[in-house]
Amino acid sequence: MKALKSKAVSSGASSLVCEHCLLPVSAREAVYDERTENRKVFCCHACRSIYRMIIEEGLGAFYTKRDWNSSGLPEMLRGPRSLDTETPAVELEFLLPYIKGQSHSKEADLMIEGIRCASCVWLNEKILNRTKGVLSARINFSTHKLRVTWDSSATTLGRIISRLQSIGYVARPYTPAAQELIDNNEGRDLLIRLGAAAFFSMQLMMISFGLYAGFFQGIDPGAKRWLEAAAMLVCTPVLFYSGRRFFEGAFRGIKNLALNMDALISLGALSAYFLSIRNMLMNGEVYFDTSAMIITLVLFGRFLEHSAKRKASQAVSRLLALLPRQARIIRGNERILVSTSDVKRGARLEVRPGEKIPLDGIVRKGNSDVDESLVTGEAKPVEKSSGSEVIGGSMNGVGTLVIEVSRVGEETVLSQIAKLIENAQAAAAPIQRLGDRVSRYIIPVVIAAAFMTFLYWSRQIGTEKSVLNAVSVLVIACPCALGLAVPVALLAATGKAARSGILIKGGDIIERLQGIDTVIFDKTGTITTGKLEFVEIQGPGGGKQGPGSRGQGPGAGHQGQGEEVSEILQYAASAEQGSEHLVGKAIVSYAEAQGIERFPVDSFRALPGLGVSATINQAQVFVGKRALLEQEGIEPGPEIGLLADKLEFEGNTVVWVSHDKTVLGLIALRDLPRPEARTVVERLQKMKLDVRMISGDNQAASAAVADQTGISSVRASALPADKSEEILKLRREGRTILMI
Repeated sequence: MKALKSKAVSSGASSLVCEHCLLPVSAREAVYDERTENRKVFCCHACRSIYRMIIEEGLGAFYTKRDWNSSGLPEMLRGPRSLDTETPAVELEFLLPYIKGQSHSKEADLMIEGIRCASCVWLNEKILNRTKGVLSARINFSTHKLRVTWDSSATTLGRIISRLQSIGYVARPYTPAAQELIDNNEGRDLLIRLGAAAFFSMQLMMISFGLYAGFFQGIDPGAKRWLEAAAMLVCTPVLFYSGRRFFEGAFRGIKNLALNMDALISLGALSAYFLSIRNMLMNGEVYFDTSAMIITLVLFGRFLEHSAKRKASQAVSRLLALLPRQARIIRGNERILVSTSDVKRGARLEVRPGEKIPLDGIVRKGNSDVDESLVTGEAKPVEKSSGSEVIGGSMNGVGTLVIEVSRVGEETVLSQIAKLIENAQAAAAPIQRLGDRVSRYIIPVVIAAAFMTFLYWSRQIGTEKSVLNAVSVLVIACPCALGLAVPVALLAATGKAARSGILIKGGDIIERLQGIDTVIFDKTGTITTGKLEFVEIQGPGGGKQGPGSRGQGPGAGHQGQGEEVSEILQYAASAEQGSEHLVGKAIVSYAEAQGIERFPVDSFRALPGLGVSATINQAQVFVGKRALLEQEGIEPGPEIGLLADKLEFEGNTVVWVSHDKTVLGLIALRDLPRPEARTVVERLQKMKLDVRMISGDNQAASAAVADQTGISSVRASALPADKSEEILKLRREGRTILMI
């Protein structure tokens, strides 16, 4: 970028760019730095001083690595250039970091400024797909993000950007910071224009009420002229300030011989405006309110649409935000915090207890339990040791891990999931695609029909009435009504669903709901509550306690066994009170709900992958897996061993509790179904729908939940990619699927 701007300066360009802040500056007001090899230009002395300080501190890489956030196109991409020469030019240096791909097939993500409606998307895709060397071009209407693939032997990214600029759209490399800047600017601009249109339209309607009354009851000619002049004065800013976007869009469409909805809006509003001026001069009736309301109502629709798209695009940002911003990299004996984006494949990172794992990798040292429910949906933490794979964004448990990074950037699991979401959002609703196709043909047909309407009626009822009839044809037949109805309907539907706890990924889902024949549920957090809850306590003597009892009454066992199960829970909760593990939290929470008092703990130690150890009243207490007791030389009896096997087979997480080398009993925990889950499944089955479940959890836990909710078809231990493949398989069988 520096070389690019230096070239602009040395060539004597009249429009210069500040080397530090990227703001445009005129040659007359520019401040120069002659101390560098190539003369640099700045907008002020402060920018020059900051630039010198950064360079002198050896931080010059800042200017080559920072995001491209400036508005508009670089000088090198402006001006006349041949877009169809046989030999492509050399790729511009500052664009290289944004280009991906191997060999001759290259890919890049660009942001398109100036897109107003689906017709703009269609026009950009049509122009690019007809451009020599472009292999594919797809625009996400929600984010205005273009993913373009091209043959580098036939064209360059610079030429593609210039191609879009030639039809009136600004394209620049995608960066999250620049995307947020564009969204904020567009939302602010729409709000200001809509606010201005609404304010002036309200004043215009009050004036119009006076004219309406005069039409029916009579009005003084002088007062009528004053009211008409005031109406024109109030209507003008609505038309030429708030409606400027429509005129610009119409001009682009006419210039590229591709009429769009903006053309109809512009024709309707301008016709009513200029007809009103003509009638005002000829003592006729004026229709300034019609002109203003066309602009105001369509702007309101565009604002709702922008808000809906902004909410949809934030799903990807929230997902990627789950990755930590910093990682603790190991260099010799030092541990250094660096930005996650600077970590390379093969680097070794240290992840301490309770920290998020920064990137995908392989454990090289340490043992711990990792909560991967974010990706796999499995409620239970997964044991990790040397050689185990870990996923970026998952939460480390109580042990310290040293991992070797295996995937970075867009290769990580979370980035791939985000890419899947972006692709889903890019899929327009079928009715929207129908509207796009219809608008290509209906717009010239509507304009022709309006012109014929004018010619027909002008011979019978005069120019004024015939123009009004033609304007009516333009406004009523404008497919923008479809463009307004779709986003408003989607906004209402997704808002209602969100209040009910349902996240819908795309507008096409809502339209296809009427044709579904298969419903697939995820398990953790959907069918189930998403957290481990108490199931029962089993003691060696047969004592048993279920939810809601205190060791007495139904389910509590024989006399004396209520005290036995209470003792198991008391020792387990006392030992786990210092633990951050999900299992420990579930036990402590249940004990508090039961009013069980905890013993004071003399010492506590977390044993990654096994459980916890605590000293209570000078006796050793272990709470955790069967392997922990075996490691400590504590032999469980055969009866309680069989009982543990039975509980695990039923899909429970079984926690062993021992005190002073003696097994006290077992605590069973499970991610339980939601209370309403079975009712929902039964209602769907009554609608003749095939209800299935796909889960990242193990087979036993998944089968137990399916049995409790009445679901007959289950697939367990499925990663996100496996779930996607299963759905594609069912779609190939001709099924229409609702995935929740």
